[in-house]
Amino acid sequence: MKHCTSCGAELQPHWKFCTNCQAPQPAATGSETTATPAAEAGSPQPDEFQTQQFEQPPAQQAQPTQQFEQPPAQQAQQAQQAQPTPTGIPTAPTSVFDPPVAAPAASLAHSGSVQSSPLAAGPTDGGSNDGGPSGPQGPAGSGTPSSGGKKRSRRTIILVSVLALLVVLGLGAFLFVQNMIRGGAGSAESAADKMVEAIESKDFIGLATMVPPEEREPLQRLQEHLMDKAEDFRLEDAINKVADEEAELDDDLTFDGISITFDGVEPEITEIDDSTALIKYTSGEARFQLDPAETTGAIRSALEASGHEDEEKIDETVQLNELGPDGSPLTLVATERGGRWYVSPMYSITEMVSESEGYDHGSIPESAGGSDSPAAAAQAAVEAVPDVMSEGSVNPLAGTLSIHEGSLLFLYQDLFDDALAGAGGEELNIGDVRFTEGEKDGDRAVAVVENITVESEYGDKLTLTGDCIEGERESDSICFGDSGYSIEPSMQMLGGAKIMSLTTIKEDGEWRVSLGHTVTDWIINWTDSLTREQALAMLQLANAEDATGDISVEEATEVEFNSAGFAVLNLTVEEETALTSEDDYEFSDMAVYSADGKELVGDLGYGDEIPAGDYKLVVFAGSEWQEGFAEKGNDFEYSAELTLVEDEPYDFDSSDYPSDESEYPSDESDYSTESLPSGSYLTTDFGVLTTESAEDSVKSHTISGTDVAADLEISAFGSSSSSTVLGITLDGKEQKLEIPKGGTDATELVIAYPNDGKDHELKVQILSTSSESESVLVSYTAALKTK
Repeated sequence: MKHCTSCGAELQPHWKFCTNCQAPQPAATGSETTATPAAEAGSPQPDEFQTQQFEQPPAQQAQPTQQFEQPPAQQAQQAQQAQPTPTGIPTAPTSVFDPPVAAPAASLAHSGSVQSSPLAAGPTDGGSNDGGPSGPQGPAGSGTPSSGGKKRSRRTIILVSVLALLVVLGLGAFLFVQNMIRGGAGSAESAADKMVEAIESKDFIGLATMVPPEEREPLQRLQEHLMDKAEDFRLEDAINKVADEEAELDDDLTFDGISITFDGVEPEITEIDDSTALIKYTSGEARFQLDPAETTGAIRSALEASGHEDEEKIDETVQLNELGPDGSPLTLVATERGGRWYVSPMYSITEMVSESEGYDHGSIPESAGGSDSPAAAAQAAVEAVPDVMSEGSVNPLAGTLSIHEGSLLFLYQDLFDDALAGAGGEELNIGDVRFTEGEKDGDRAVAVVENITVESEYGDKLTLTGDCIEGERESDSICFGDSGYSIEPSMQMLGGAKIMSLTTIKEDGEWRVSLGHTVTDWIINWTDSLTREQALAMLQLANAEDATGDISVEEATEVEFNSAGFAVLNLTVEEETALTSEDDYEFSDMAVYSADGKELVGDLGYGDEIPAGDYKLVVFAGSEWQEGFAEKGNDFEYSAELTLVEDEPYDFDSSDYPSDESEYPSDESDYSTESLPSGSYLTTDFGVLTTESAEDSVKSHTISGTDVAADLEISAFGSSSSSTVLGITLDGKEQKLEIPKGGTDATELVIAYPNDGKDHELKVQILSTSSESESVLVSYTAALKTK
């Protein structure tokens, strides 16, 4: 760039960022300021006028600004030249090199995806805890700091750090954009330049304004709502209450220690049509610099959460012409809406996928349809679905969506149609489609389902109303309740949506369905259906709650469970022992924490030894509570008698298995030439399965070959509160092993093992379980034993 797109002034060698054209600085030689003020450089061009609020001098600026460091001498010089600030407006720093000023973000903004998502998994079995809130009620996942293991690659560190920067700061910037300018630029070329400029000067407010309003506004509404809910639920207090003192979250937005600069960037602009253009970066490079030790605030918290706070300085340069799919140039997509050009993340991601697969661009029709009311628009979208299914094309639906979303489907029709190839030709009959008018907010309105009848080509029939999905069988029917909470993911969570609806927006005098706003409204409704206790349970922060009663070992205690189906009690243990409940069927997870709730001491019912002392016990109710809650919702009141007794851990029968590990041969043993007595163990494999995730519900083993007659003995233990069916597959042939509910002995299956001297593949998986509300744990042994 030869000139700043912000004001048109010619770039000066001593300028660090283009925003200096509004606050010129002296050259490095110490000479007087020679930069031309914006007023002398010429009036802002029409295509730049609407973004000037981010770049005016402090005296004119009523919006938040981004400033960065400068030498103390220059700060003093500018302080003397600063204009008085009007009464009632906070004084802005006088230099664009001062430390950044930004309003603190609320807890969801700084906590990131690890702890903020309302869709996080419910209580799960966990391991030990080193002080953070992990374990059955503590946040788990990729954000949990790790220890040991292979050192992370620098590229991984860069990607994680940039992602944290964009998520934490980018989402926070949406808050400042509300009720401000439309943003965008006057041309695709200007949009490309302003995006680079905003990233380089760390102007994430300006960067947010470069996103199309159709993509920005739903995210902005959702962000504001989640931050309000986080404040209402006091989530930040809960997180800090159970975190290490040194690991408490910091919500100050500062950019210390991070720098992104560009050099030689001259993108090629290729117009696809009048409202869409490709921005291809065939030249230039981006330099990313990160000093973890110098980061502060929310960025520091994000690095600590990912375990990168003690890494060495990073200084990496990437070529923009290699950042696209398969090493191709990075390509973004600019779209024109309402006379302004924006850089669309949604279009850009789709373009990368389409380009990598070799699809051509489609054409966007001049008229994209529309309806005269929100109800009519929603009806048109639903009635288009059968044509989409039968034709295997998104075109019928595209004409009913917002201009921005519909144009995306038209432009990348080949990509989306190919994804629908498997559904092409199927018949789906949708009839009696009726919507009523719901809440309206300006040019955005909700259309509520009154009736939709859906029938498949196989005769299956569903009827949808505003608050129910009714099938031909009772098991296929569900009516929305007053809460979308569920200890385990289930259909009951749909109840949080409250009503079946589509959100529409008015464009050019016509109403069209907006998928982005529809999803946002469903999530807002769902989070509104939760209580604070339910939010804490789903974020695995139940251990942050204060105890509501006391419990002692061997004493029956009546426990009252809250709206999330858990209770927190003070527990006193007189001597070290493993504990469980006397009646396993009444309760789900039970975890013991330190008295302050910060450290997970052990899980009850799994043989964990609990030392003598005072603790906090978090106990979740079992299936009886789940069934009652599903029927009555948040009004359901439930209590149960809990007696803690000494645990009796599982113990394998020593007569069936060798007690000395030396009796097991090594994997390298040669069984083909060994003469072994009957009943000798050749190999033994162990495994644990759980229904927590699909990948954890199946295990594979390679069983060593032998030329002696042998049997493969499978012994399995399951949950005492549910029956479980395992699938045992040897060389592709499956047999079933059923583990009964409440069993205390191992369930066995014996399979004749081929004595062909070859290795054979064994797969063990959970096929089904009688439990619908809690996770199931199965441990098993696969032993190869001579006949």
